[in-house]
Amino acid sequence: MAEFSDKMSRNDIKAFQWKRLKSMIEYVYNNSPHYRKLLEGKNLKPEDFKTLEDFAKKFPFTKKYELMESQKNNPPFGDFLAAPREKIKTVFVSPGPIFEPHTEKDEETMANICAYIFSFTGVKPGDIAQITFSYHLVPAGWFLHEGLKKAGCIVIPAGVGASKDQLDIMRRCKVKIFGGTPSFLGRIKDVAKEVGVDTKKDLSLRIGIFGAEPLPPSLRKELHEAFGVEAFDFYGVAEVGVVCSECEKHQGWHIAENYYLVEILDPVTGEILGPGEQGEIVISQLEREAMPLIRYGTGDASMLNEETCECGRTLARLMGWLGRTDISLKVKGIFIHPKQVETVIARHPEIGRFQIIVERPQRFDVMTVKAEYKPTVTDVEGLKAKLAADLRDTLRIDIAVDLVKEGTIPPDAKLVEDRRILKTYD
Repeated sequence: MAEFSDKMSRNDIKAFQWKRLKSMIEYVYNNSPHYRKLLEGKNLKPEDFKTLEDFAKKFPFTKKYELMESQKNNPPFGDFLAAPREKIKTVFVSPGPIFEPHTEKDEETMANICAYIFSFTGVKPGDIAQITFSYHLVPAGWFLHEGLKKAGCIVIPAGVGASKDQLDIMRRCKVKIFGGTPSFLGRIKDVAKEVGVDTKKDLSLRIGIFGAEPLPPSLRKELHEAFGVEAFDFYGVAEVGVVCSECEKHQGWHIAENYYLVEILDPVTGEILGPGEQGEIVISQLEREAMPLIRYGTGDASMLNEETCECGRTLARLMGWLGRTDISLKVKGIFIHPKQVETVIARHPEIGRFQIIVERPQRFDVMTVKAEYKPTVTDVEGLKAKLAADLRDTLRIDIAVDLVKEGTIPPDAKLVEDRRILKTYD
């Protein structure tokens, strides 16, 4: 197989991907009960896929709910596990829950992917990076940590919260790279102002690697003006990994096409869409041992651009995050399905109809569950506190609760109302 280059022609990139994908199809057919059953259900075998076009026409899709249902019925990994259990070294747990097993080889692969993708941002060996993503259960912190370490950076596993401590670490260690959500760096800016730290003179930040939340132009500008930091947005899916990142031209997310095949699917017709057409992001992993996912529907919406970037890379780009194609939401970096909220509501018989509202009044996502309480309720505030605590324990983020009298929510009100303004690339 020819060595991969991000300056290869589009035809050469696709030929490279097909060689890897063909091997992966054989691997999942022989090792993953889910994919063997899926293909046999269509009377398909690996030898039926002779070209990338055959794959696009014939290979079935897999949705997130199928993975969740499989793991629920056959815990912890369902019928997706493709490696012997004794080879599993790490398991991440994302909301759902979804259990994400990794072998030692998978860990090395993801470190290589992240090192490659984050090289687009201009990180240098010896740079000190402060990672403020969670290291608890979910994989975001680990992905950045191992990738930047592989790229030669010195990594501080700071984790979430403790804004004042984070600011002090940033100042004392002369941190060059911030990894986390844009809203949290915005919070550190506010804390710096409170304690009298000049974010440009007293800090050394050069690069911000942001994910899990939208990065609108206004917030990008705000963070640059405050810290002098160049903001780079990246995209990933917990059960798949980090998939793509911006380069210095900031004209979309370059996909690591040596590790992934990314397609855009029409969520209504199931047809694959061409560049410039908006639809669901569908990902096929080209290298994964424990739980490979092929034609995995993420539920996220975007569009592809296959034109050569001004940076010179020929890698296809995803042109921003355009929301969800299903009814689930991404709030503060966590995927939430209305069914999860419904399950919590069902534990409180004093509550009837409800509605989920997501806003972004400044730089933070705010999710509110608006729910009608029944006339028999006498302690509204007590019920509100109990519901808020139950939602927080279940969804693992803080949720605002607005209790209203029965009949307040209009009959035609949407179950989910997302009021955030989404922004793509021009």
